[in-house]
Amino acid sequence: MRLLDQLERWKLRGQINQPIIEIVLQLRDRLKKHWKADVNTTLVNMLLFHIACSLGRIDRGGCASPLYQEIFEEIQHATVFPQVLAVHEDLLSFIPFEIPHAEQTYFLANVYSLLLEQEHICQLATTDPAD
Repeated sequence: MRLLDQLERWKLRGQINQPIIEIVLQLRDRLKKHWKADVNTTLVNMLLFHIACSLGRIDRGGCASPLYQEIFEEIQHATVFPQVLAVHEDLLSFIPFEIPHAEQTYFLANVYSLLLEQEHICQLATTDPAD
């Protein structure tokens, strides 16, 4: 299912709203244009859909439990973690409200998976400062 279709279905169910959809589409555009990500992959759709769900949960006053500590520590110790953090912080800059740390652990895990799948992004994150 296409990302926009998924987002519209979640909007109809009251899980997200139009401003969240617009944020997610802006993040998709940022990944494509700035980070040169192939945004037509299942992994990118999953990353963006998870962000939408997270933003909806935050908007409703909720918050997920943090990612398992062992998994999060593995990501933090990965050689690509500085690049993961650069992409993560860049994407967060497009979200107009505070994201709890627990939710950010999942964002980081998704960005980590993206950088493992699309290794060219690591090079951009190392050499290309955010616009």
